[in-house]
Amino acid sequence: MPCFSTSAGHPGSVPAARSAALDGLRALAILWVFAFHARALLGGGLGSANAGTLGNLADTGLLGVQLFFVLSGFLLALPWMRAERSGYAAPSPGRFYRRRAWRILPAFYLHIAVLFGLILPVLQGSFVLLGDRLGLLNLATHASLLHFLHPGSASSFGVNMALWSLSIEAQFYLLLPLLAPLFTGRRVWIALPVAVALSLLWKTAAPALIAPWLWQSIQPDLLIYFDPVTGAMMPYPPAALALFVERQLPGEFMAFALGMAAANLATRMETARSLSAHPARSLGLEIVAVALLAVWVVVLSWVPFSSVLWGTTWRLYGMPMLLLSVAFLVLVAHLGSHRPPGRMPLLEPVLGNRALAGIGMISYSLFLWHEPLLRLVRMGWIAVPGVTSPALQIGLGLAVAIVVATVSFWAVERPMLRQPQTTMPESR
Repeated sequence: MPCFSTSAGHPGSVPAARSAALDGLRALAILWVFAFHARALLGGGLGSANAGTLGNLADTGLLGVQLFFVLSGFLLALPWMRAERSGYAAPSPGRFYRRRAWRILPAFYLHIAVLFGLILPVLQGSFVLLGDRLGLLNLATHASLLHFLHPGSASSFGVNMALWSLSIEAQFYLLLPLLAPLFTGRRVWIALPVAVALSLLWKTAAPALIAPWLWQSIQPDLLIYFDPVTGAMMPYPPAALALFVERQLPGEFMAFALGMAAANLATRMETARSLSAHPARSLGLEIVAVALLAVWVVVLSWVPFSSVLWGTTWRLYGMPMLLLSVAFLVLVAHLGSHRPPGRMPLLEPVLGNRALAGIGMISYSLFLWHEPLLRLVRMGWIAVPGVTSPALQIGLGLAVAIVVATVSFWAVERPMLRQPQTTMPESR
């Protein structure tokens, strides 16, 4: 997806150069998420003891969502950080909300119309789910992008469970004009530790405190869980309800906060022009970024799926270190556009090659469409005669998803990006 930057608050601000490395980072995030869903739906399930290196790496693909959260925090907070450094007025909340709505909602509403109008009856057998109280709840909460605030609508009828993170993003958008100023200037030294501490506290304590209350307070016909693989309806398992609570915005805010803190540092480094003055420093940052990327590929191909999902050690130590590394990677990728003239880049050939950058451009639409299309492949509605091996089915699902996402991008997203009011940093 495109990455536009502006000199926030300046009346004559124009888009800055696109970062191919950030586009590539988006591509890695969505391909990782795709691998996670493909393994769950077509690849034999998650958490297998003999999954192998690639299987284990795919099992941890749910973490690709947190990479998107860091990107959102970074890119969307940049205008506030630049305004504070330059002395211009802070961005208008009204304009920010309009831009976000134009950017996110058209493709999302088209997707929801097709998802609930065509795909839902195919995967669930009928439109019956839309006619009761659970159906009305889902329609209302998805229309407002608040579906992950209620457990009954959190899994989107079991036909596109990936949409939960878009609800978290929308809640962050609503709060960003209030939150971003807290991370400007030296305030970040207070805001960031507080945000990390509160996120960890929420993840540790909130599930045990809130999940039982939800179980008792919500009527059974609205407390419905959809199996992540089969989509079958059932009463909410306690463990799933606890995970629902843990993943609410306070628990995920650490990723956004680290992104905003990285945006603060980026504006300071841009202003100081330290990279232009010290080419060796710029090269050193890129070497560290590439090394971190390689280290995490190894680590995440070894960490068990169960540890990432439930492990206390991962929650308190692994996740913060991963998010900190991602924030650093985003920072260095962004600063690549400020490299000294004539110096060959190191990070862009890794992340910014044409194939990854192209997938990064369509990453939002690919995020929206990939899971329901994989489910259609699983059910045989999308198939090639004679193709039955899981690897070929996954390849078919990826090919169809890329085609659909490309059409969605050019038909729906691109026209919105050409509107003057949408020329701003992009998160997905």
